[in-house]
Amino acid sequence: MMKEFRSIVIDADSNTYTIKDGTQGEYKLSEIKKYSILNEHANRGKAGPFLHQVLGGASSFIAVEPKLYVGIKITTTANETLAVYISENPVLFNSDLYMSDKKEAEKIKSVLDKLFER
Repeated sequence: MMKEFRSIVIDADSNTYTIKDGTQGEYKLSEIKKYSILNEHANRGKAGPFLHQVLGGASSFIAVEPKLYVGIKITTTANETLAVYISENPVLFNSDLYMSDKKEAEKIKSVLDKLFER
């Protein structure tokens, strides 16, 4: 089974996933320890992935509503943090673009959930 999204391709038959937007590269599905949908402050790329997360529309270091990226944080069995960015551009929390990106992230997470069902 292969599922292709704008930012990631998941190929269960070859036990791989390819991140196209984020921590680009091909990785093994069997090396995923955990994954979650997160929001990252719009300064992505200036630090490691998901170091500046935005929770519930307000970041911990800014009092105003920040622009953010919707993404999926993947932690590997080697404790490496990988980023899959769903948002192509910064979005405002709860905007139409945010909701669309969040829905896409949930589709990707659903595919991963099915692969990792025990």
